[in-house]
Amino acid sequence: MRLHERFVVLRAGLFALATLSIATCTADAPPSTGAAEQAVIAPPLPSNLNLILNAKTTVTVGPFTSVNGDVGSSGLNGSVLFDVGSSQGFGAFNVLANAVTVNTQASVGHVFGNDITVNGFASQESLGLDPSTLPQVPAVTPAAPGTTNVSTSENQAKQLCPGQYGAISIGVNSTLNLNGGVYQVTRLTLADGARLEPSEPVVILVSGAVTTGIGSVIRPSGQALNPMTAASIRIEVGGAITLGDSNQIRAHLLATGRFTTGRNLSLTGAAWAKTITIGTNGLLGGEGAFSTQTPPVPPPCNDDNACTVDACVGGGTTVAFCSNTPATGASCGDGNPCNGAELCDAAGQCQPGTNQAAGTACPDGDACNGAETCNGLGSCLPGTPPVVNDNNACTADACDAEAGVTHTPVPDGTACNGTGVCTAGTCVGGTTSGSFSYSASNTNSATQNTFNFDIAITAGQTLSIGTCGVSGASGSGDTFLRVFDGFNMQVAANDDACGVLSFLAFTATTTGTYQVRAGCFSSGSCSGTVAFTLSP
Repeated sequence: MRLHERFVVLRAGLFALATLSIATCTADAPPSTGAAEQAVIAPPLPSNLNLILNAKTTVTVGPFTSVNGDVGSSGLNGSVLFDVGSSQGFGAFNVLANAVTVNTQASVGHVFGNDITVNGFASQESLGLDPSTLPQVPAVTPAAPGTTNVSTSENQAKQLCPGQYGAISIGVNSTLNLNGGVYQVTRLTLADGARLEPSEPVVILVSGAVTTGIGSVIRPSGQALNPMTAASIRIEVGGAITLGDSNQIRAHLLATGRFTTGRNLSLTGAAWAKTITIGTNGLLGGEGAFSTQTPPVPPPCNDDNACTVDACVGGGTTVAFCSNTPATGASCGDGNPCNGAELCDAAGQCQPGTNQAAGTACPDGDACNGAETCNGLGSCLPGTPPVVNDNNACTADACDAEAGVTHTPVPDGTACNGTGVCTAGTCVGGTTSGSFSYSASNTNSATQNTFNFDIAITAGQTLSIGTCGVSGASGSGDTFLRVFDGFNMQVAANDDACGVLSFLAFTATTTGTYQVRAGCFSSGSCSGTVAFTLSP
């Protein structure tokens, strides 16, 4: 026998989930299937949540409709119904609402809710949802329509400029093209086969309702110069949206009232509304994340030419066209300072500039990678990075892209050079004599692969140092010594003071940390003990 805990899960109310735990001693039994699991009281929302359908009250997905995206109802008493034979992708999406029902032969992904009924299939169930944590359906942006009505006749094609209009009615099998911008109208109606096809990003604010007929289309124009997505067409409606059968919609829709569709809907994008009802045999998929704020849109009639002034003529009227006037003399620079200043000509074409002379600065804004200069052929050459290390044990060295190289004094009292202490960025006191041992090879006469040793020297002090000539010094091979100041400038050097060994005496003119670099003549190998004294 094995001790088990049996959980009796009661239907959760909005604010709490009652769970009765009864410890029993039972024989081993296989785990139950199809039951909702609750790991925590309020499971976290999916990190990749992207609701393509979101209602304040109810969402109904009609029979045999497929939804490839997340579905939710953000109202406290909201509900989602997947009707007979409907489906949600391949279990990779989520359904979230206070109450969720999955009817016979319907299949969904991960269900989050407080009242879950699954007569079909759900890949996973989680109880304990707080609907207020879901993205809330926002209020529409109020429209300020005009009074000019716009209509198209059967089979007519027409374009509009952004502006304020009355009612827009698109006739049977006709096409209305919208240039980019914001449109404010009283209502929008598409007849059977009518097409609303913006060629640039638009926001359409409708104070009343949107209604479409059979086979109506709302999608980006195939003549758009730049790529567009469903998010490029944003329609916000103060009333209801009612779509007829066999509509093709590629847009993001927001309605204060109901969103209702007929059969065979093809929707790419998102629909958020008070109540959502999707008809039978639909196919829905997401494209882009629905924004809870009305997005900005660029100016209309953009021809992607920096040498024209773009304008849409006729906004708010029934006659509209694009105007792209040459911007003579305007800059059309390519961002390269080395090939001159490009300017627009009277034909609206960008003319090249004159290459800058070699050595002309072309900074990239980063002081840490050196000073870039032009090569005289129109290209910018990289600079030489500055030396950051000042060889001073009493400064912290750094390089900032804007400020450049900095040497910040370390706190006073910091130990340096043995018994010395840092004071205002300088090592005071410290060792007056000492030694170090090294072994090196291929140092190219102490210019590479050297052994380096820092010594703090006060102005007026004399450094005597070598592999010979100082008590305790010794060497094997042809040694070579160099001394550098805090600015990385060589101040002394010696090769053969004592045969092939090295000795030098140097009197400092400035106080600071000096660096001794010990190596070997040419590319040979050597070793030794370098001893030094400081006087007085």
